[in-house]
Amino acid sequence: MSQPDNSRFAPFPSTRWTLVRRLKNGGEVEAAEAMNELCRQYWYPIYAFTRRHGFPTHDAEDITQAFFQRIVTSEAIHDAQEEMGRLRSFMLAMLKRIIANHVRHASTQKRGGTRFATISFDDLNAEERYKHEPATLVDPEALFDRAWAEQVIDQAAARLRDEFALGNNLALFEAIQDYLPYRTQEPASYPAIAAHLAMKEGAVRQQVSRMRKRYAMLIEEHIAQTVDGEDEQREELQYLVSVMGG
Repeated sequence: MSQPDNSRFAPFPSTRWTLVRRLKNGGEVEAAEAMNELCRQYWYPIYAFTRRHGFPTHDAEDITQAFFQRIVTSEAIHDAQEEMGRLRSFMLAMLKRIIANHVRHASTQKRGGTRFATISFDDLNAEERYKHEPATLVDPEALFDRAWAEQVIDQAAARLRDEFALGNNLALFEAIQDYLPYRTQEPASYPAIAAHLAMKEGAVRQQVSRMRKRYAMLIEEHIAQTVDGEDEQREELQYLVSVMGG
C-alpha cells in the first residue's frame, strides 16, 4: 500500500507570524486573506475565553467580531514584531485589552467596512460547541489555551487525512485514525483492521506507527510557525501536551 505523498504539502502556511507580516505589509487582497486565516484559526478560542469571562452569548459574539475588526482598523497588528514570541500569547494579550477597553461597542458599528467576512456564529454553532466545554475549566485563559491546542491537533489530523486521501489511502486512514493521540473513540483491534483491509497485522501496526510519527511532525511544524526560535518551539509543544493532559 502506497504512502502519502508528503512532499506535495507545504508545512502549514497558516497560523504563523508570516500572517502578521502579510497584514502589515501586504496589499489589500493579501491582507484580507491573512485576516481570514487568522479569523479561522482563532475565532473559537477568543469566543470561548469571552464566554468563560462572564459575557453572555451576544456580547461574546460582538467581542469576537471586535477583536478582528480591531486588528484591521488599529495600529495594534502593525506594531507587532516577531520578537514578541508566541503568536498565541500576542492574540490573548490583545483580546484582554479589547475586553478591558470595551472596544466592542465601537467596532460593532463599523462591521460593514471590514476587509474580511463577518463571522457567522449560527453557521459555526459557536454556543453549542461552548456548551460542551468542561465546567471544571473555570479559568478563561485556560479555556482559551485548550481551545487553541485542540485547534492545532484538529488541523494536524485534517492535514494528515488529506495526505492519506492524496495517496489513495483514505480507507486506511479511516480505519486506523483512532490510534492517534487525544482521540476519544476506542480504536478497533489490529486483527480486526487487518481483516477489514485484507492486510497483515504487522503491516497495520507499521502504518499506525508511521501515521503517528507524521501526526507529531505536523503538530511540530504548526507550532514552529507560531513562535520565535527553537527554545520557544520546544516549550510551546510541551505546553500543548500538558494542556491536552498528555
